[in-house]
Amino acid sequence: MTMTPAQPHFATRLNSFALGGGVAHPKTRTPTLDLVEIAGTVAGLTALEVNYPEHFVDTTPAELSAAIKNAGLVNTGIQVRWPAAEFSDGGFTHPSAEVRTAAAQIAKDAVDVCREMGSDHVILWPAHDGYEYPFQMDYRSAWEHLVECYGEVADHAGDITVSIEYKPAEPRARTLLSTTGSVLALIAETGRDNLAVTLDIAHMLMAHENPAQSIAVCLAQGRLKGLQLNDGWGAADDGLATGSVNLVQTLEACFYLLRDGYAGTYYFDTDPVRENPVRECETNIARTKQLLAIARRLADGGRVPNPDAMEGATVWWDALVRQ
Repeated sequence: MTMTPAQPHFATRLNSFALGGGVAHPKTRTPTLDLVEIAGTVAGLTALEVNYPEHFVDTTPAELSAAIKNAGLVNTGIQVRWPAAEFSDGGFTHPSAEVRTAAAQIAKDAVDVCREMGSDHVILWPAHDGYEYPFQMDYRSAWEHLVECYGEVADHAGDITVSIEYKPAEPRARTLLSTTGSVLALIAETGRDNLAVTLDIAHMLMAHENPAQSIAVCLAQGRLKGLQLNDGWGAADDGLATGSVNLVQTLEACFYLLRDGYAGTYYFDTDPVRENPVRECETNIARTKQLLAIARRLADGGRVPNPDAMEGATVWWDALVRQ
């Protein structure tokens, strides 16, 4: 299946299918290929994005590619998860050049796996590049290390896009890349054309950003490659179903995604701990399709955005409530 803005891919977090029944951290690990098989039963799902190295410890890229294809899905990206045991004190920002080199090598290895699996997108979540206390991090040298490491990985990637998924906190108390603007500033300083942004709704809410605004700015700069849909209350990365808390903000985000030409995957980064994961994923897909349809009508109608807040509110209110 070829992805187009009119018919995008819907992908999801493979680990969601290992949750459920109130268990957030299962004692036993579900084999990767079993998770892929479950994902293949989700109505409307067209793609998967898998974690490196996590999802390759019990299978090979060739075996995983075949399993994804057999499930009727495609692979749209590789997401890097640096092992906490080795990088809990930082990856690209670690004071040790040896640790930074090891962190960059994992990202490069993920690029190689991505190429082997026929995908074109590697997503880097710098989970450990942060700090807890004042005077703990040398912010200037840490920033310089980020520029150096991301540039090195981008050069290795070549024709593969490497996008950065920021998060303001968790597992660190604070992160160096904590806002959309900080990621765009980093990309600008590296000067690499194949560096891009992946935006996560819950992460933007944690950073007190308006998702639609961040999306619009990234699209205007041609830097939005990935989108992770979910929802939350804003204090933490809740991983709730799409549109379940911040419905209007999610609709506005969809509006700008459609109006300004987002052509990437709609990826659901949710945590159905107490919900049936297949049903939860199908709900995400159905809701997103509905919101995209409403957003398309709003974009075609030309009545929003509107500097008259009450007049504009009538338009989106009617689109959501009165139909």
